[in-house]
Amino acid sequence: MKILKMNKFNSDNKKLIRTNWAKPIVTYIKDNLNKKLFYLGLPDSEAHDIVEWIEHIDTVYAFQCREYPEPSAPEQSREKVLALENTLRAFERKRQLTTFDVFDGYIEEVILRGFDNSPTIKEFTQQDVITLYNLDFCGQVTSPIEYKDRNGTPKKAYKFDAIKRLLDLQKQITFPNKKFIMFLTLHCSYDGKELSDFIANPQNTDIKIYLAQISKLSKGKKSPYLVKAFVLHFLQQFFSTNEFIAEVLPTIHYVGDNNNPILFFTILGTSAQNKGAGGIVHYQKLNETLNCPFIEINNNTFEKSTSFALANDTTLDTNLNPIHLFKKSKTYKNLWKNNA
Repeated sequence: MKILKMNKFNSDNKKLIRTNWAKPIVTYIKDNLNKKLFYLGLPDSEAHDIVEWIEHIDTVYAFQCREYPEPSAPEQSREKVLALENTLRAFERKRQLTTFDVFDGYIEEVILRGFDNSPTIKEFTQQDVITLYNLDFCGQVTSPIEYKDRNGTPKKAYKFDAIKRLLDLQKQITFPNKKFIMFLTLHCSYDGKELSDFIANPQNTDIKIYLAQISKLSKGKKSPYLVKAFVLHFLQQFFSTNEFIAEVLPTIHYVGDNNNPILFFTILGTSAQNKGAGGIVHYQKLNETLNCPFIEINNNTFEKSTSFALANDTTLDTNLNPIHLFKKSKTYKNLWKNNA
C-alpha cells in the first residue's frame, strides 16, 4: 500500500494558535450566533483545524490542491483530495457534520473560475452566509498561482483576488446582520511589483507615516511591518467595498515549519448598518491596526512582541485573551454586545 505523504502544516506554534487563540473565538461566534458555523477554508489533507473545532462546525467548504506549488493538472494524483474527503465523510457519518464539499484545486482558481478540477467538475456556488473563514495560505501574499479559465486561457490569480471574490459572494447573500470571523495566515516575506508600488506610492497619510518609521530597517526586520500594512490596508478596502465593518485583533508573528516567519490575522466582520457620506464607517481606524504591537509566542504563551516594536506602537492590554480584546472594541459594543 502506498503511503500518502502529507504536507507539514501542523507546527507546535500553529497548534497553539489553533487551540488557544482561534478556538475561543470560534466558540464565541457560535454562541453569539446561537448556531453551529459554516466553515470555508484550507484545512490541509488531514483537516487539523476542523478536527479541533468540529463541535462548533455544521457545514464545510474545503479546498485542496494536488501538488503544491505546481499548477493544477489532470495527471496529478488526487490522493490528498481523497484523503480530505475521507476525513470529512467520517465526521458526516458520525453526524458531527451535516454536509461538506471538497473542491479539487487551489482556492484562487476555484473561486475565480467558478468550478474545480475534479473529474466530474464541481461548480462552486455559495447559498448561505459563511461564518468561519480559515484562509491558511502557503507562500507570500503577492505570489500568484497559474490556472486556466473557463475558455482554457492561461491566467494568474492572487490570494487577494480570491479574498475579494469571497467577500463579494458573502455580500450577495440575503441575510440581515451578517457576522463572521476570518482567520488569514501568510508567509512574512514580500516580493513583486504590487508591494514595490505600495512602498513607492503610499495610499494615505497613515500608510505614509507608518512606512517612514520602518524605511531604515533591514529587509528581514522590515518584512513583518510591511506585510502587515499591505494586508490591513487592502483588507479594509475589500471589507468596505462589500459593506462589511472589520475589527482586527492584534497580529500574531510566529515561527512556522522550516523556521519560516508567519503572520496570523484575525478579522471579525459585521454587516454595516449605517453608511456615512463617504461610505462605510469603521469603528477601528487604520492607524490603530497599524500601530498595534505584534503578539509573539514564547514558551507556549502569547506575549507582546519585544523583537518587533516601533516608537509609535500603542499600549497593548496585558490580558491577551482574544475574546477580552474583542469585547473592549467599539465594534463589539455597538454591533455585537446586544446579541451576546
